[in-house]
Amino acid sequence: MRPLRPLLSALLVCLSAGLCVMAAQNKPLPPTTQSDRTDHALYMATHDDVAQTAITLTRQHGWTSIMQALAQGRPEAARIVATVLPQTDAHTAQTLEHTMQVILPRQPATVLSATEPNSQKAGSTQTVCSPAGMSTTWRKQAEQAVTAVHDIRLSTRTQICLHTLKNPLRGA
Repeated sequence: MRPLRPLLSALLVCLSAGLCVMAAQNKPLPPTTQSDRTDHALYMATHDDVAQTAITLTRQHGWTSIMQALAQGRPEAARIVATVLPQTDAHTAQTLEHTMQVILPRQPATVLSATEPNSQKAGSTQTVCSPAGMSTTWRKQAEQAVTAVHDIRLSTRTQICLHTLKNPLRGA
């Protein structure tokens, strides 16, 4: 047993050094297989090509879990949508915009943070806040919810959204 002590000591030193090196890395470790798809999509969006992430999410039906996370008010889902939505195909963009419309009355701040203030881009605030095709009840609930958003970082989007909700034909 005595000859194994130096070997065990060396093994512990190497293990400790390896853990220190891993902890000192500047980038986060990739998510484990037990983490959810939203964490994995966020990792892909920040460390891989955004266009490739959009394709992967579409092919693997990954947008469903992202939209569920957005509906739960998870800010990381809003970051994923804001980053990746402009790179999606037209059909996927329309589907995601409609889903964001449905979620807007329940999670206005999260949805607004996922939108794009520029009305020419996919996921624009104006498109998501448009009451076209939505019920009068939805419009009223959305207007009340957006009025309650007081985040200074979202002030421009909030104003665009309220203007669009109140004046759907004129737009922002």
